[in-house]
Amino acid sequence: MHHLTKSLFLFVCLSLPDAVLANEVEMKFINAGLVDVNAIDGSIKVDLVNSDRDKNFFEENFYGGLNKAYLRKDIVVKLSKAQSVLKYEHSGYSLQVLDAARPRSVSRAMYEKMKGTRFEKYVANPAKGSMHNYGIAVDITIVDESGRKIDMGPSPFYSTHATIYWHYFLKRMGFGISTEQQQNRDLLNRVMLNAGFYPLAHEWWHFNGMKKADARGTYSIIE
Repeated sequence: MHHLTKSLFLFVCLSLPDAVLANEVEMKFINAGLVDVNAIDGSIKVDLVNSDRDKNFFEENFYGGLNKAYLRKDIVVKLSKAQSVLKYEHSGYSLQVLDAARPRSVSRAMYEKMKGTRFEKYVANPAKGSMHNYGIAVDITIVDESGRKIDMGPSPFYSTHATIYWHYFLKRMGFGISTEQQQNRDLLNRVMLNAGFYPLAHEWWHFNGMKKADARGTYSIIE
């Protein structure tokens, strides 16, 4: 019994830093009036990759293990509509959120890590504030009925540095994505546009829930 108690105590102590950090990040979202995506639509899948250094290009745990995606309530309603549109076309498919609201403190850390590299453009300069910092942007993909991501081609998620550089090299050499990958991107783009989202031309995974000017005029940055 003594050994079991000691082991449990050690487990709690080792787990505490991540749990505390996750609570701090989550409280920023709650205090800003954001809502948990799954509190409104539990059918939407969530895999917050920036909480897992093994799943993001930065190789960092920015959210301390937080596994819930937060957005402005009206943006979550739009996302739920996109999920319904997708389910209507492909009943076995589901949207999967990879990143949602993001404190500007995290954006600063991301930007500093990518600053001066060829991938700097994929991280908005925190001086102005990313749309993630306003809680209106979502990074998203589609998974099938088994939870497997359908093939969209390269992205900064679930990729190593070597993989990203290889895809960059192939693009520079004139090799594009496959027909299947393009069709899958078109599907995601179509359902998100139908729900009122705005895509980014150079990031197939990123969608804003409202125009940038409207977001900046309506909401404050989550620091």
